[in-house]
Order: sequence, then C-alpha cells, then structure tokens
Amino acid sequence: MPGVTHDDAPLLADLMPWSVAPPRLGRRWPAAPDAASLKARWDALVKAEGPDREALFEPTRSRTPRSAVTQLPGQSSGTGRLERESGPCPEPVRVLHAPFDEQWLIPDHRLIDAARPELWRVADERQAFAVEQTVAPEASGPVLLVSSVLPLNPPHGPRTGRVRPLYRRPGGQEPNLAPGLREHLAERLGHSPDPVDVLAWILSAARPGSGSAGSGSGSGGIEVPLTADPEVWGEGVELGRRALWLMRRDGERPKLPGGRRPYVRAPLPT
Repeated sequence: MPGVTHDDAPLLADLMPWSVAPPRLGRRWPAAPDAASLKARWDALVKAEGPDREALFEPTRSRTPRSAVTQLPGQSSGTGRLERESGPCPEPVRVLHAPFDEQWLIPDHRLIDAARPELWRVADERQAFAVEQTVAPEASGPVLLVSSVLPLNPPHGPRTGRVRPLYRRPGGQEPNLAPGLREHLAERLGHSPDPVDVLAWILSAARPGSGSAGSGSGSGGIEVPLTADPEVWGEGVELGRRALWLMRRDGERPKLPGGRRPYVRAPLPT
C-alpha cells in the first residue's frame, strides 16, 4: 500500500498460509525424462528376486520392499508389499523434477519415501503449485516458481523450498489465501481480484526478505509488497499472468523467434 516500507511488506507465508514440504523420493530411479524407461526399470525390478530385487529397489529407512503403504490419492498403484509385486508398472505421471525440468514419475507410494499425500489430493488441472526457491537477498533469479504438475524434492541437487498450492481443495475450490485478503484488496482496488490474479501479482512482486520477520513458518522470508494503485496492480498482474503462462505452459506453447518450434534432430544415444 502507499507508504509501505521494505520492512512492512507482508510475507508470502502470511498471504498463502497453507504450505507443504515437496515430496521426497529417496531414490533416483522412479523418475526419468521419458515414461518408457520407467516401465523398463519397473519390469527389471519385478523380474528380479530376493537380494537382486532389494538391491535394485535401493532401500532406505523409510522404504524397503517390505513396506506396506496406502495408495496415493487419485492413483491406482498396488498396495501389497513390493517384494511380492509382479504386476505391470503404474502409469507414469508428469512432475516438476527441478526448476524448469518436467519429468515422469512412477506414482507408487511404495517407491517414495515422503509422498505428501495432501498434495496429491489437490493436484488436478485447476491447481497451481507455488514453489519457493532458495535465493540470497543479494542474488538474482526468481524466488518463486509456479507449476501445474506436482513439484518434487530431487534426491540430489538443490533443495526445493515449501510448496504452496493455490487451492486447498480439488476443482479450484477454497483458495489458499489469507482470510480477508481479497476483501482487503477489493476495498483499495475497487474490485475483488480472482485468486489467479492474486497469484500473478505475488509471482511478479515477490522478493527475498530478511527471513527474520513474521510468521515462523520457515518460508525463508519471501516478501510480497502490495499496492492500492489499480494501474500498478494491473501492470503487475499482467506481468505475472505472462510468467504463469510461460511456467505452466498453458494453452499455446512458446515458440522460438520466427515462429519456429524446437525439435530433436537426432535421437539420444541408448
């Protein structure tokens, strides 16, 4: 709002209160750039026996071939112990493996150390997952990414921050926005913004903060300045909507200069 100082900007954790740690696989092999290789890996696993199956599985303290777990919401994988599994591979699904790196995942709870079922429960075509990035205040780069598919915490590489779904329920129901936030904005902007517009503003305005203020949610201190100027709000939402389109790849996909689309000239080696 006019007169708001750097220290007064609200935290992302205050604007989008519900957050969940990203799913943690615990092993690399259930995710890959192509679905066919995942099915081949699954076939190799179920054909192996005894110690060979154990070695291929890569046990951890959270998961072994003898672990008994429930199905992930919305998935139809088996629930029996994996040491006796002989069925076909569950159909792989798209996930965000790392920033700007979508891959495929075998959606089987028995393969994932910490699956975060609450995120799977709200993952659908209406959902948008805001993913916090670890960026030092003096560094450049986005502090927030948005994905239409479930983001993961890869076994190796930079850790993903908290995941903040835009909606708390499937079907775009119950926006994950602070109570009264849209009414507060409506009083100053002259209209109640759509939840996606609020997310677009957050995406365009979010910046690294000191990390010492506020909510104690472990959000890393991401700050989101607000405005009471309808023109500034409109410009920020337009910029954020463009970023959402690029990050989520909704509708027509971006093209290279001249209208060309990228393509692979030769297959990757085996």
